[in-house]
Amino acid sequence: MKLNIKQAHERIIIFDLIRGLAIIGVVIYHFAFDLRLLEFIQIDVTQNIYWVAFARILAGSFLALTGISLVLAHVNYMKWDAFFRRFFIIAGAALIISIVTYYSYPDMFVYFGILHAIALFSLLALPFLRLPLLIVFISALLVLILPFIFDNEIFNQKELSWIGFWQVPPFTADLVPIFPAFSATLVGVFLARILIKMNMLERLSNVLPKGVWVNILKQASKWSLVIYLVHQPILLGILYPIAALVKSDELPKDQAFYGACFSSCLEMGEKATTCKSYCLCSLEQVEQGDLWDIINMPILTKEQNQSISSISNLCLAMQGE
Repeated sequence: MKLNIKQAHERIIIFDLIRGLAIIGVVIYHFAFDLRLLEFIQIDVTQNIYWVAFARILAGSFLALTGISLVLAHVNYMKWDAFFRRFFIIAGAALIISIVTYYSYPDMFVYFGILHAIALFSLLALPFLRLPLLIVFISALLVLILPFIFDNEIFNQKELSWIGFWQVPPFTADLVPIFPAFSATLVGVFLARILIKMNMLERLSNVLPKGVWVNILKQASKWSLVIYLVHQPILLGILYPIAALVKSDELPKDQAFYGACFSSCLEMGEKATTCKSYCLCSLEQVEQGDLWDIINMPILTKEQNQSISSISNLCLAMQGE
């Protein structure tokens, strides 16, 4: 007897709520990213450990849901028309993201971001819908740990970086490589198949939370792809004019740099005299090296990070003289 998974899946609201939460989280993350890009805030969300963890949880959620949805949609047999319709919609959206970011931010355009990954991982996951569960589990584990065992500088190139064995992260706004990211999709496949094997779908389908926020999350889940495509143009369309107005009255860049440096130094518990000396030294090095463009960039290359670190190390060393 075949499982009527279509009816069960439509009633499992929890997956919609998770997807809805994830897309709202993406909007929040990109809002913070844009604030840093336009210099409204000093915190770098691409480097801060908490923001990085938040971003990875969001990406992992979408990738795991990709695996879960594949299993639930094709548990009885492969619905190729539905599969390829969804695949080409996501692949087309990924192409749009690449084109838009290439013309907007050519130095860090998105050539293999979350949508590219979802499209490719949907194809790669197909054999695992029928393979033994043990193989699915072992494969997920291998994909996860291999990047920590093997790497090679050849994968530092953009043309190969999407595979995932790079030694230095390439310069891009979003990269979701096969290794280790595909493991999240395989985990989703594994979990969904376990739920089916344990006859848990009916129990999950009986979880029917209600309320305003439930409805909001369900709608966010339903329109998650559209939200992903349009939220950045909307955010930047609002923030750019505000930035133009604010910057017309802002302090000169040298004063702003010194003020931000001095405040951060004091917050770390250093003495005012030490902070003054350190920040004046840093300001002098930035001006001598004409590094203002680097200072204001939201994402830095390895070489740029080394330039900033050398300034910090020099000025710290001078404090000990």
